[in-house]
Amino acid sequence: MIPALILMLMRRYQKNNPQQFLVVRAKFLQVARVALMMVAALVMALMTRAQEKTLSYTVRKNGNKIGNMYVKEVRDGSTIYLKLQSDIKTSFILTVSAKGIEEAKYDSGVMVYSSVYQNVNGAEKINKQISYVNNAYIINNKGKEERLDNIKIYYNLVCIYSHEPARASLIFSDKYQKFLRIEKIEDHHYRIRFPDESSNDYWFESGVCHKIKSVHQFYTAIMELKQ
Repeated sequence: MIPALILMLMRRYQKNNPQQFLVVRAKFLQVARVALMMVAALVMALMTRAQEKTLSYTVRKNGNKIGNMYVKEVRDGSTIYLKLQSDIKTSFILTVSAKGIEEAKYDSGVMVYSSVYQNVNGAEKINKQISYVNNAYIINNKGKEERLDNIKIYYNLVCIYSHEPARASLIFSDKYQKFLRIEKIEDHHYRIRFPDESSNDYWFESGVCHKIKSVHQFYTAIMELKQ
Protein backbone atom coordinates (compact mmCIF):
# COMPACT_ATOMS: atom_id res chain seq x y z
CA MET A 1 0.00 0.00 0.00
CA ILE A 2 2.71 2.49 1.03
CA PRO A 3 5.02 1.80 -1.99
CA ALA A 4 2.02 2.25 -4.33
CA LEU A 5 1.19 5.60 -2.68
CA ILE A 6 4.81 6.76 -3.03
CA LEU A 7 4.82 5.75 -6.71
CA MET A 8 1.59 7.67 -7.33
CA LEU A 9 2.98 10.81 -5.67
CA MET A 10 6.21 10.55 -7.69
CA ARG A 11 4.24 10.33 -10.96
CA ARG A 12 2.14 13.33 -10.00
CA TYR A 13 5.27 15.32 -9.08
CA GLN A 14 6.87 14.34 -12.41
CA LYS A 15 3.84 15.55 -14.32
CA ASN A 16 3.63 18.92 -12.54
CA ASN A 17 7.41 19.55 -12.15
CA PRO A 18 9.27 17.68 -14.89
CA GLN A 19 12.60 19.55 -14.54
CA GLN A 20 12.74 19.36 -10.76
CA PHE A 21 11.76 15.68 -10.95
CA LEU A 22 14.88 14.88 -12.99
CA VAL A 23 17.07 16.55 -10.35
CA VAL A 24 15.32 14.73 -7.49
CA ARG A 25 15.56 11.39 -9.31
CA ALA A 26 19.28 11.82 -9.92
CA LYS A 27 19.90 12.56 -6.23
CA PHE A 28 17.71 9.64 -5.20
CA LEU A 29 19.63 7.22 -7.43
CA GLN A 30 22.94 8.52 -6.06
CA VAL A 31 21.80 7.97 -2.47
CA ALA A 32 20.47 4.52 -3.37
CA ARG A 33 23.81 3.52 -4.93
CA VAL A 34 25.72 4.64 -1.81
CA ALA A 35 23.31 2.75 0.46
CA LEU A 36 23.65 -0.39 -1.68
CA MET A 37 27.45 -0.19 -1.51
CA MET A 38 27.29 0.16 2.29
CA VAL A 39 25.02 -2.87 2.60
CA ALA A 40 27.30 -4.91 0.32
CA ALA A 41 30.37 -3.91 2.37
CA LEU A 42 28.59 -4.91 5.59
CA VAL A 43 27.62 -8.30 4.16
CA MET A 44 31.21 -8.93 3.02
CA ALA A 45 32.56 -7.97 6.44
CA LEU A 46 30.17 -10.40 8.14
CA MET A 47 31.14 -13.16 5.74
CA THR A 48 34.92 -12.69 6.05
CA ARG A 49 35.27 -11.93 9.75
CA ALA A 50 36.92 -14.51 11.98
CA GLN A 51 34.63 -17.36 12.98
CA GLU A 52 35.13 -18.86 16.43
CA LYS A 53 33.75 -21.93 18.16
CA THR A 54 34.52 -23.54 21.51
CA LEU A 55 33.97 -27.11 22.67
CA SER A 56 33.78 -27.77 26.42
CA TYR A 57 34.30 -31.23 27.91
CA THR A 58 33.82 -32.67 31.39
CA VAL A 59 36.54 -35.13 32.43
CA ARG A 60 35.50 -38.04 34.68
CA LYS A 61 37.22 -41.02 36.30
CA ASN A 62 35.12 -43.79 37.82
CA GLY A 63 32.08 -41.55 37.29
CA ASN A 64 33.52 -38.68 39.34
CA LYS A 65 34.39 -35.34 37.80
CA ILE A 66 38.15 -34.69 37.91
CA GLY A 67 38.50 -31.74 35.56
CA ASN A 68 37.61 -29.87 32.39
CA MET A 69 38.93 -29.59 28.86
CA TYR A 70 38.30 -26.81 26.34
CA VAL A 71 39.01 -26.73 22.61
CA LYS A 72 38.78 -23.44 20.72
CA GLU A 73 38.93 -23.03 16.95
CA VAL A 74 39.24 -19.66 15.20
CA ARG A 75 38.97 -19.39 11.40
CA ASP A 76 40.16 -16.25 9.66
CA GLY A 77 40.33 -16.57 5.89
CA SER A 78 42.79 -19.35 5.02
CA THR A 79 44.13 -19.49 8.60
CA ILE A 80 42.88 -21.84 11.33
CA TYR A 81 44.05 -21.51 14.92
CA LEU A 82 43.31 -24.24 17.47
CA LYS A 83 43.91 -24.30 21.21
CA LEU A 84 43.26 -27.05 23.74
CA GLN A 85 43.39 -26.43 27.48
CA SER A 86 42.93 -29.04 30.19
CA ASP A 87 42.88 -28.80 33.96
CA ILE A 88 42.69 -32.10 35.83
CA LYS A 89 43.07 -33.03 39.48
CA THR A 90 42.82 -36.63 40.66
CA SER A 91 44.26 -39.08 43.16
CA PHE A 92 46.14 -42.36 42.92
CA ILE A 93 48.33 -42.90 45.94
CA LEU A 94 49.03 -39.15 45.94
CA THR A 95 47.04 -36.24 44.54
CA VAL A 96 47.99 -35.38 40.97
CA SER A 97 47.24 -31.96 39.46
CA ALA A 98 47.89 -31.69 35.72
CA LYS A 99 47.46 -28.75 33.38
CA GLY A 100 48.02 -28.87 29.65
CA ILE A 101 47.91 -26.52 26.67
CA GLU A 102 48.13 -27.57 23.03
CA GLU A 103 48.05 -25.15 20.13
CA ALA A 104 48.19 -25.42 16.36
CA LYS A 105 48.05 -22.97 13.48
CA TYR A 106 47.23 -23.95 9.91
CA ASP A 107 47.64 -21.85 6.78
CA SER A 108 45.97 -23.05 3.57
CA GLY A 109 45.56 -26.49 5.13
CA VAL A 110 49.21 -26.94 6.20
CA MET A 111 50.31 -26.86 9.83
CA VAL A 112 52.79 -24.00 10.26
CA TYR A 113 53.09 -24.00 14.05
CA SER A 114 52.17 -26.13 17.04
CA SER A 115 53.05 -26.37 20.70
CA VAL A 116 52.52 -28.82 23.56
CA TYR A 117 52.90 -27.85 27.21
CA GLN A 118 52.21 -29.97 30.27
CA ASN A 119 52.66 -29.18 33.95
CA VAL A 120 52.21 -31.84 36.65
CA ASN A 121 52.11 -30.85 40.33
CA GLY A 122 53.77 -27.54 39.51
CA ALA A 123 56.67 -29.05 37.55
CA GLU A 124 57.08 -28.64 33.79
CA LYS A 125 56.97 -32.03 32.08
CA ILE A 126 56.56 -31.21 28.39
CA ASN A 127 57.40 -28.01 26.51
CA LYS A 128 57.72 -28.48 22.74
CA GLN A 129 57.16 -26.18 19.76
CA ILE A 130 57.14 -27.04 16.06
CA SER A 131 57.53 -24.38 13.35
CA TYR A 132 57.40 -24.79 9.57
CA VAL A 133 60.44 -22.96 8.16
CA ASN A 134 61.90 -23.25 4.65
CA ASN A 135 59.99 -26.43 3.79
CA ALA A 136 60.97 -28.22 7.00
CA TYR A 137 59.62 -28.53 10.52
CA ILE A 138 61.90 -27.27 13.28
CA ILE A 139 61.18 -28.88 16.67
CA ASN A 140 62.21 -26.99 19.79
CA ASN A 141 62.19 -29.27 22.84
CA LYS A 142 63.19 -27.21 25.89
CA GLY A 143 65.84 -25.38 23.89
CA LYS A 144 67.08 -28.40 21.91
CA GLU A 145 66.33 -28.30 18.19
CA GLU A 146 65.53 -31.15 15.82
CA ARG A 147 64.50 -31.10 12.17
CA LEU A 148 61.82 -32.98 10.23
CA ASP A 149 62.34 -32.87 6.46
CA ASN A 150 60.27 -33.96 3.48
CA ILE A 151 56.89 -33.96 5.24
CA LYS A 152 53.85 -31.71 5.50
CA ILE A 153 51.38 -31.99 8.35
CA TYR A 154 47.70 -31.56 7.46
CA TYR A 155 46.10 -33.13 10.53
CA ASN A 156 47.41 -33.24 14.09
CA LEU A 157 45.89 -34.36 17.38
CA VAL A 158 44.42 -31.02 18.41
CA CYS A 159 42.34 -31.06 15.19
CA ILE A 160 40.50 -34.26 15.95
CA TYR A 161 37.96 -32.72 18.35
CA SER A 162 36.33 -30.49 15.74
CA HIS A 163 37.20 -32.47 12.58
CA GLU A 164 36.17 -36.11 12.29
CA PRO A 165 38.89 -38.21 10.57
CA ALA A 166 36.43 -39.70 8.10
CA ARG A 167 39.03 -39.93 5.31
CA ALA A 168 42.26 -39.75 7.32
CA SER A 169 44.33 -42.81 8.19
CA LEU A 170 47.22 -41.01 9.94
CA ILE A 171 47.41 -38.22 12.51
CA PHE A 172 50.47 -36.34 13.74
CA SER A 173 51.29 -36.40 17.45
CA ASP A 174 53.20 -33.26 18.48
CA LYS A 175 54.08 -34.88 21.80
CA TYR A 176 55.73 -37.92 20.21
CA GLN A 177 56.76 -36.10 17.00
CA LYS A 178 55.50 -38.87 14.75
CA PHE A 179 52.48 -39.96 12.73
CA LEU A 180 50.11 -42.38 14.41
CA ARG A 181 47.59 -44.70 12.77
CA ILE A 182 43.87 -44.00 13.08
CA GLU A 183 41.86 -47.20 13.50
CA LYS A 184 38.23 -47.07 12.43
CA ILE A 185 36.27 -49.19 14.91
CA GLU A 186 32.85 -48.49 13.37
CA ASP A 187 31.04 -45.53 11.85
CA HIS A 188 32.01 -42.33 13.73
CA HIS A 189 34.15 -44.30 16.22
CA TYR A 190 37.95 -44.28 15.99
CA ARG A 191 40.93 -45.41 18.09
CA ILE A 192 44.47 -44.07 18.33
CA ARG A 193 47.21 -46.05 20.09
CA PHE A 194 50.18 -44.15 21.55
CA PRO A 195 53.82 -45.22 21.95
CA ASP A 196 53.42 -45.38 25.76
CA GLU A 197 50.79 -48.14 25.24
CA SER A 198 47.89 -45.88 26.19
CA SER A 199 45.02 -45.32 23.74
CA ASN A 200 42.16 -42.94 23.03
CA ASP A 201 38.77 -43.78 21.55
CA TYR A 202 36.80 -40.96 19.88
CA TRP A 203 33.07 -40.84 19.08
CA PHE A 204 31.61 -38.22 16.73
CA GLU A 205 28.25 -36.63 16.00
CA SER A 206 27.79 -34.19 13.10
CA GLY A 207 31.56 -34.08 12.61
CA VAL A 208 32.31 -33.05 16.20
CA CYS A 209 33.84 -35.29 18.86
CA HIS A 210 31.30 -35.72 21.66
CA LYS A 211 33.08 -38.41 23.73
CA ILE A 212 36.66 -39.56 24.35
CA LYS A 213 37.73 -42.63 26.31
CA SER A 214 41.36 -42.40 27.42
CA VAL A 215 42.84 -45.70 28.59
CA HIS A 216 46.14 -45.67 30.51
CA GLN A 217 47.99 -48.35 32.46
CA PHE A 218 46.59 -47.35 35.85
CA TYR A 219 43.34 -45.54 35.03
CA THR A 220 40.64 -44.81 32.46
CA ALA A 221 39.17 -41.34 31.95
CA ILE A 222 36.05 -40.30 30.02
CA MET A 223 35.66 -36.87 28.43
CA GLU A 224 32.14 -35.87 27.39
CA LEU A 225 31.03 -32.81 25.48
CA LYS A 226 28.88 -30.46 27.52
CA GLN A 227 25.49 -29.83 25.93
